[in-house]
Amino acid sequence: MILPDLKTPLLWALGLGLVAALATTGIERTRAAGARADAATARGELADYRATAAESGRLAERAARNTERTWRSRVDGVIQDGQKQLTAVRADAATAIAAARELHGQLAAYRAAARAATAAPAAAAGGTPASDPLDLLADLFGRADARAGELARIADERGAAGSTCEYWAEATRP
Repeated sequence: MILPDLKTPLLWALGLGLVAALATTGIERTRAAGARADAATARGELADYRATAAESGRLAERAARNTERTWRSRVDGVIQDGQKQLTAVRADAATAIAAARELHGQLAAYRAAARAATAAPAAAAGGTPASDPLDLLADLFGRADARAGELARIADERGAAGSTCEYWAEATRP
């Protein structure tokens, strides 16, 4: 009996197995190289993203500081204007007080002249002396004037403070 030659098909099978193994190895190497390239690309994109995020953070911080600086300068201006306004109000109040004192002095001189006139012998026949009602009226108007001056000073100061607060709020609006 003749035995079939098994060497040739075996060689063919081994050859095909070797070719398949080499092809598979080549495919896997290509896949691994692709994965390495993808990983390198991802690392590069991540580095770019981090750099962009850091730059965005720096820009946002700079913008916030500029906004804060702008608000601070506006608020400082409002405070200075408010102080000027309060100084002007207080100067006006001091001027009003000085004018009131001058009027009180003139009233005192008038009252003294009126007393002297009523004390004169010629005026004695004229009737009742006018000093008591005159003193009462002068005292009443003097106290009313002093209170009105005090209320005006308080109203002016509070008005100046209120407008300063309004300007402050307006200055800090974005």
